Amino acid sequence: MRRTKYWPYSDVVEKILVQYSYADTSSKYTVYTPQKNWYFIALTEKGLPLAREAYKRRLEANLDFVKSHKSLAPLLYFGASFDSKIKRAFFYSKPTHEIASPYVKSIIDAKIGKAPESPIKRRTLYTARELWEMIKGVYESERLDVIYAAFHSVVSTKTAVEALNEFFSPLHKRGLVLLMPSYTSKSVYPEMERWIVPWELLELVETEAARLDPAKLKSFVRDYVMVLLLALAGEGYTKGELLKLAEMIAGENRELGLSYDELMEGFQRFVMEVSSTAGCISGFNELGGHDSPPFLVLDREALNNVMRESLELLGSRALFLT
Repeated sequence: MRRTKYWPYSDVVEKILVQYSYADTSSKYTVYTPQKNWYFIALTEKGLPLAREAYKRRLEANLDFVKSHKSLAPLLYFGASFDSKIKRAFFYSKPTHEIASPYVKSIIDAKIGKAPESPIKRRTLYTARELWEMIKGVYESERLDVIYAAFHSVVSTKTAVEALNEFFSPLHKRGLVLLMPSYTSKSVYPEMERWIVPWELLELVETEAARLDPAKLKSFVRDYVMVLLLALAGEGYTKGELLKLAEMIAGENRELGLSYDELMEGFQRFVMEVSSTAGCISGFNELGGHDSPPFLVLDREALNNVMRESLELLGSRALFLT
């Protein structure tokens, strides 16, 4: 593989690792792309403990730097995503302004009984709705942890990404985090760079993240739920579906002290505020039944801007929760 900013690859290093059984040659595979070929090889069970020991020593030498960024602890600990292929946490290096991840959306849809509309016009082996029926039980059994949902959303903002990039860049130079593109077994996506972070680093911030002021955390999560409900309503979720969601969030996150009435009353106020200040949606549809929309979208682009700005405000607040 060509030398890139991701891996300074060396045939000699690979031969040494393989010779001492620290790397597994059977794990080798290559992803072929028009620009370059990407080559991957994994450590063995013998190589992993050695790598962990080397990493911990390097981390101990940089403890002061990590601890000096304690304001990032909630973002780092609660906002990390997980890549099951490489068994590592990661953060994207570019903002995506994602209000709810596909995983969170799947839990929500399963629990409120919303099935996807099939875009398929002709019959295949299974329609989208049939596939959903097969897997929704998995999501129905999952708890919607709204704290993690909120921080996963917030780490997608420009504000949070810039703060995390500033933190990770020096650690990358010191060999404590890895910057690499997102990839599958068939393709590599250089435009979707991710910081790959070992759990040893995240464990350092766990204690600091647990010290969040309960009142600040409750207010932060409540305001995230307002943005989440606004986004889902804008996507066509009905009043009844949002009522179920608010009830589910309050019931599954009792430690926060959020009530169903508090969430729905707050959402109605938020809708009226957006309606009066931005004019992109109608007022809240108080008289409509459960199958009716919570409001009418009058200007889709303006509504998207409101949601993006609201999310950015949450990103700024997340840096001052400790």
